This record gives sequence, C-alpha cells and structure tokens, in this order.
Amino acid sequence: MKNFFKKVRYKLYYLLRAIYIRIGILRAMRHRYLHGRLRAAEKMAGLWNSSDNRPALQALSARRFDESAVLAATGVAEPAAWPQIDVSVVTYNSARWVAQFITSLFAQRYPLAQIHLRFVDHGSRDGTVVQLEKLLAESGARFASARVIRQANLGFGAGHDRAIREGQSAYCLVTNLDLEFASDSLCNTLRMALADTEATVASWELRQIPYEHPKYYDPVTLETNWSSHACILMRRSAYEKVGGYDPEIFMYAEDVELSYRFRSHGYALKYLPGAVVHHYTYESAAQVKPMQHTGSAIGNLYIRLRYGQDTDRLAGWLLYAARFIRPSPFAGAKWMLLKNAFGLLPRYAHFRRGKGQELACFPLRAYDYEMTRDGAFWEVQPVPLAAAPLVTVMTRTYKGRGMFLQQAMQSVFNQTYPAIELLVVEDGGDSQQALVTALSARAPAGCRVRFLPNAKLGRSAAGNVALAAAEGQYLMFLDDDDLLFSDHVETLVATLSRDAGLSAAYALSTEVHTRVDPSGENYVETAFDTPAIFRQEWDYETLLDHNFIPIQAILFKQVLFKKRGGFDTGLDQLEDWNLWLRYGYGNRFAYVPKTTSLFRSPADYDKRAARFGMLHAAYDIAKERARGDLKRLGLLQ
Repeated sequence: MKNFFKKVRYKLYYLLRAIYIRIGILRAMRHRYLHGRLRAAEKMAGLWNSSDNRPALQALSARRFDESAVLAATGVAEPAAWPQIDVSVVTYNSARWVAQFITSLFAQRYPLAQIHLRFVDHGSRDGTVVQLEKLLAESGARFASARVIRQANLGFGAGHDRAIREGQSAYCLVTNLDLEFASDSLCNTLRMALADTEATVASWELRQIPYEHPKYYDPVTLETNWSSHACILMRRSAYEKVGGYDPEIFMYAEDVELSYRFRSHGYALKYLPGAVVHHYTYESAAQVKPMQHTGSAIGNLYIRLRYGQDTDRLAGWLLYAARFIRPSPFAGAKWMLLKNAFGLLPRYAHFRRGKGQELACFPLRAYDYEMTRDGAFWEVQPVPLAAAPLVTVMTRTYKGRGMFLQQAMQSVFNQTYPAIELLVVEDGGDSQQALVTALSARAPAGCRVRFLPNAKLGRSAAGNVALAAAEGQYLMFLDDDDLLFSDHVETLVATLSRDAGLSAAYALSTEVHTRVDPSGENYVETAFDTPAIFRQEWDYETLLDHNFIPIQAILFKQVLFKKRGGFDTGLDQLEDWNLWLRYGYGNRFAYVPKTTSLFRSPADYDKRAARFGMLHAAYDIAKERARGDLKRLGLLQ
C-alpha cells in the first residue's frame, strides 16, 4: 500500500510538472504571437508609413545620452539684459484678433524695447491694416521698431520670410495673430534659447493651449522631429543657412518642411512646454478647416517628394488619390484637391531637391508625420502657483541604475507643474546619492529634491520609506526607468482639483519595448505601443480582474496611504496592483484619455514571456492579500 501511494504521488507530481511546463510553453507561444502580431501590424502600416519612423524616434532617444542636449532643456537664469528679437506676424482679414494680441504682447514681461515688431498684411479687406496702423501710431514707440508691410498674398511662409529678412536680430519669433501670450512665455522661451551655447538648436516651439499639439517630443531633452509654427522662435543664422520658408508652399505643411530642412542640415528642434500661448485655432474640438484640409494634403505630398524614399513617394500619390474616394468633409473639397494636384506638376522638380546633406530620418505616417500622443483635444488647464498643492514624486532605484535615474529625474524637472517634491529612495545603500545631489542643481524653482538611502529590503519596502517621508497632498510613483511627459502632473492635478470626491486620477501611458545594452550604459527603444486595456474608464470590478493602471500613470491623495497603508512587503510582483485594489475599494478614480507618461518592458520576447510568467504566478497571491487587508481594515466583510 505504501508503494502504491508513492507511485500515485510520483505520477501526480509528473502530471502537474508536465502541466506546468505546457503552461509555460503556452505563455511563451502567446508572447511570440503577440510580438509577431505587433511586427505584422508594423509591416502592414509600412505601406503608408515610412521605414524612417522608428529610426527617427530612436534618434531622439539617443540624444538623451548627449549632456549638451539635456542641459539645453534646462534653460538659464534670467540675463541682466535680454537680447533683441524680431517678431513677425502675417495677417489676412484678421481684424478680430488684433486688439487681444497686442494687449497680451504689452502684458508679457519681455521688454518691448528689445522687440522689433513687423506685421505683413496680405490684402486684408476687413479693417485689419487700419487697426494695426492706429495701434502702432499710439504705442509703436514702446517697441525697438514697429511697422506694417503690405504685399500681395504670397502665403504664410513667404509673408514671414519678408519680415524676417528685413530684420537683423539673432532670434526671430514667428507667431500667429489669433493667440495671446502668457506673461512669462517670451522670457521662458529666450531662457531656453540662451542655454544652447553650442548653437545646435534651430528653433524653440511654444506650447499651445487649450489644445496642446499632440505630436511626440522627447520627455528628457524636449527635442522633437518637427515643430508647429503657430508660435516659434528661430535662430536667424540657422534660418538663413537653410534658405528659410519654401515659397512654393502656400499654406500648411510649410512648418513641417522647414523643420525637416533644419534637421537635414544637422540642427535640433526643441519643444517648450513651459512657454505657453493661448491659441484660438479651433472654434470647436476637431474642427475641419477647408484650407487646412487641402493645404495639408498637397503639403504631405511635397514633403514625401523631398524627404521620403521611393516607397514613401509612391504612398504619397496613393494617399492623395484616396482623398477623392473618401467622403468629402465639406462642399468643394475634391475640386480644391484637384486644383492643387495640377499645381504640383510644375513644382515637381523643385520638390525633388532642396534637402541638406546631414544624415537624418524623416517620419511619415500616412497623412501625418510624427507619432502622436492620445488626447489631442483634451483641454489643457494649467494650475496657477497660488492654487498648486504640493505633489510628491517618489522614485525607487538601486545600485547601477544611474543611466535610467538621471533621465527619469530630468523628466520631473521638465514638468510644467510648479510645486513638486522629488524623493529618490535607494534600495540597498547610498550609491546614487552623489548623482542625485549633482542633478538637484538643475531642479527648477518650485521643485525640491531629497535622497533617502535604505537597507536592502526590496522595492516594496523602499516604496514605503518614500510614502512615509512624502509631504505632498498628492503622491505618485515614478520608477527609475520610466519617464513623464511635461504635462503629466499638471494634467492629473487639474483633474483632481475639479472634483473633491475623487481619490485618484490616472492617464494613458505608452509602453516602450526596450533593449538594454549589457553594459547597462545604453539602450535602444524598439517599439511604442499603448495596450488597449489601458483605455479603461474607472471600474473597480474590472480592476479586480486585471490591472489597467501602470504605476507611474496615477496620482493619488496622501490620505489613502495614511488610512490604508503602503505596499505589501510580502510582494515583489504586482505590488502596485495590490495597492490600487486597496486604495480603489469604495473610492472613485478619474480616467484621463491623454498620454502623459512612458514605461518600459523588455524588447526580447523570451524575457517578456518570463516576466509575464512571474506576474501570472503572483496574480492570485496579490489579489487575495488585498482582500485580506481590506477585511482587516474593516472595509470588506
């Protein structure tokens, strides 16, 4: 009988072992399938999307390892004397915008005596010129110089080119009339421009609100692959070197073309989330403008001809032809497209040349260019300093993570939110203290940094050290290999401030498949993806099934920690899900459908499969321990 039970036990053991092995194989096969599906989707999209797209993003992330590129994102202190700048404005039947534009220009802090202001009017018939001349007669003496230039309507770029070439200042600000400057927008812009002591940056794009441009920019260096020219500062020497705006592009896409030409001559482009203008570009969200629709269509083809490869040019023709098949967004759209197509023929040779000689990648995504962040029409609501509660950002790290840590810290320094406490807690010593101290010198006003050494007790314990030390009204985690876009904290605080009944707010996050160099000193980002499960409105029952909130994506009230505790130190996997299960029970969280952060996962599918296996093994344990804690707190029967 004893031998019988022994045989049964061994058979049961081998049966369970075989099941476990097969489950592991199935997991690996699943991850291979998902990885293959992602690659297949990329190849399918490659019909319309350029092979330059991924290398263009990789080139941006590679710049994070260039110290000068990072330092140029920090700005300089306000100089004793501001440099003179040329400001160019093109007008066409723009009378309704004149007064508010001038008023905001007067109200901003940059000295008017250092501004040469030029309006180029393209045949307005609504009284625009009369208003401008009246205003300049009354107040023009406050500027270094001010005048109105009249010429035939030659297009957006040609109008600005006329104004720029009449000036001599080292910096030229190109701006629309239908916007208002924030009080510190020009000062913040010039502070960033003056930080570029090596003259490697050609332009600095100001942030537009209430609808921020959704294109991707690097969270560390603030560099981007193209810039919107609704309001942008350009270096005169760079503008003149590359030849300025292309006169053959009448309107729309001239900014993308000049951006790509800058980069084809070796220049970088900066995006400035901290320099804000209120732009009245849309009367309603997702508004379709006839001139924008048709001008962008032919402009996309122009850019593909000059900067694309043969497959990109072919795709450009097919995409343009497809617009004649699709439903028209407004009456007469197809006729306008046809006229533009005929106009391309004499310009074809012109757009097959004109690119600089520097190696660069030029993203082309169907009718668009750079990868975009979700939330294009999420209304931006900056939080004023007087109403800004302290937010504590907690970063867990350990020995050998300096490369990731300094980039994560810089993404915090780039935040637009004015009141941040950054706590860096090291699990297992103080090896990162010197780095944190050195980087703290870059922290902007309103951001204070503290380093917390800790015994080697695991990342959950390290997180609890940070939670206990945090002084902010709102708290969030940023692991050392994750990054925040500059509006992350601002967006979530604004959401929480609108509803006192909320306990937390979370935004969309992009997963970055990353291959880390064995030396630990470099990495390559191989793919960007926003998993569908993240697009989830708050629902506790769904959270009970799976975690849809990445750890860096959520901002929560400090009171949750005080009432429900920190991480479960018995967990080394899914400790964040366990925490959200405890914090979310009986409470309301808000979902923000805007991408405001990045988090990493292994690019190698075998490593991904192994990681998934560890998470799967921890699933039931993390869930049951959360239930147990809720019972001990008396919240769950």
